[in-house]
Amino acid sequence: MSDIDYWESAYENGEFAHWEFEYPSPELTALIAANQFERNAKVLEIGSGGGNDAIFMAKRGSEVTGVDISLAALKIALRRAKQLNVHVNWLRGSILQLPVCSESIDFISDRGLFHLIEDGDRPAYASEVFRVLKDGGRALIRGKSKKSAHGQFNPITKEAIDKLFSDAKFKKGPVLPIPLFSVEGTMDARIVMLQKTGCLRHASC
Repeated sequence: MSDIDYWESAYENGEFAHWEFEYPSPELTALIAANQFERNAKVLEIGSGGGNDAIFMAKRGSEVTGVDISLAALKIALRRAKQLNVHVNWLRGSILQLPVCSESIDFISDRGLFHLIEDGDRPAYASEVFRVLKDGGRALIRGKSKKSAHGQFNPITKEAIDKLFSDAKFKKGPVLPIPLFSVEGTMDARIVMLQKTGCLRHASC
């Protein structure tokens, strides 16, 4: 089964409920409570899944785009947003080639996508994050800290962050331990905030 087939199946048969949470991720809630970005910020949720975090940010006044590779996930997210009368720009696409204009995003949220990206694709992930962020824009990345017994996760480590996100392009915060919550419990994870400092002047939509 391909990655796309797996995610389509997971969102069609309800398996996605295992990693969802009943309310927005605490990390985003804390940032908003601390007034860490403006209400009208242009936000990109990558790997938006069922849409709970993207909807939460849109309800607080941000202009939100949610991108996911799964059409089934986007249908769930769209239904939820309509039920709450919240607008989010839902797009189907890959983090390796985002359907988003260059230098158009103030804030990127990644909860659990980076740890699914294999080493060979991670440079493309970093390149797309750099491309779509405005100069000074930030990306909040959180995910698994260690590989599982079956090698399911490619963990977040300081070494990986330093290798992929160069000092010439990003100001990097510390890679810190954090629990990631789901309906099934917690996952030992890491969190890091990146801020774009280099500027891609030649890029355009």
